[in-house]
Amino acid sequence: MCGIIGYVGEKNAAPILFEGLKKLEYRGYDSSYDFISNDKVFESSNNIANSPFVKNFQQMQSSNMKIFNFIKNEDYYAIIDENLQKLLSSRIKSGKVELSKKIGASYQTLQRILKSKNYWANLDTLFKLFRALSIEESYLTNNIRQLKTKNSFSIEVKRFKLSEELMRILGHIIGDGGIHLVKNESKYRPFYVNNEEILLNAFRNDVKSVFGGNKIYFRKRIGHGDELWLQTSIGRILYDILEYEINNDKKRIPSFVYGLEENLICKFLQALYDDEGYIYPKKNMIVIAQKYRDLVNDLRNAVEKVGIRPNQILVHKSKDRTTMHYFSISGKDNILLFAKKIGFLHPEKKKKLEILTNKYRGK
Repeated sequence: MCGIIGYVGEKNAAPILFEGLKKLEYRGYDSSYDFISNDKVFESSNNIANSPFVKNFQQMQSSNMKIFNFIKNEDYYAIIDENLQKLLSSRIKSGKVELSKKIGASYQTLQRILKSKNYWANLDTLFKLFRALSIEESYLTNNIRQLKTKNSFSIEVKRFKLSEELMRILGHIIGDGGIHLVKNESKYRPFYVNNEEILLNAFRNDVKSVFGGNKIYFRKRIGHGDELWLQTSIGRILYDILEYEINNDKKRIPSFVYGLEENLICKFLQALYDDEGYIYPKKNMIVIAQKYRDLVNDLRNAVEKVGIRPNQILVHKSKDRTTMHYFSISGKDNILLFAKKIGFLHPEKKKKLEILTNKYRGK
């Protein structure tokens, strides 16, 4: 048996190819492959974990990843800094008609990009313009003031980076949150539901840290958990980052997560365990459960990635509840590693974890 994996599109291709290659790794005699990333060709054979692809991918994740590595440029609009407009104008002295055709925009659109203050230019058009002028794309990504989808409020992007705050947001959206979709109206409304005020406040603070001072909507619900809602501009970005489109709008751990630094993966997992985890001090175990096996398998892989050895996935069936898939973490070394690396912010679960770790430490 053999296989081929490929990807064509606007998203960051590296994590998609990485996951595909991992699945094909043992289907041939040598699992050889070539691929192209950032105009460089990498070759490897045998085990993918030893390839320059993985090392390049991990380095890129920890130092260079920006919001533009995750989103579909043609669906977004940006306002660029006035100094950047001056730079572009100085580079374009003539041939504007030919240039506008080259980038697939009208002459009037090109003029607005160069001259109009606070003009919302299509992001894909801006990238094409910079490539046509042989200007480093970093000049564009570092000088975009605001970003938005067509029918949404704008957000600031300079503060956006792969941070602990962002990873917790992603974890909570997969956990007790979600994205309410009305695609025909281009609405992507992210929400988070919880009964714990500590977790709700932490989510608010993380959103402000990553996305700035955008309005967070709140709804009090007695007996059902309070709700926090974010605007569509943030929702569409989270939709792209979480790879909902690739996964047919199902919750999965996005493939890029596995290449991140350990502390970022741990913050992501902390949010998920705060929402979906259970801790049983008398049974000496920590459990996380979900309806969909694929997501539970993703979670198990992420836990293994940070050096903790989880138990196998099991199935729980009951007459009055949905079938659930789950796995546990048990054993002294694994429990202590969980407490050290992941832990809980949830006050009740945090207290139970302390009881369990104290048992192992003889306190």
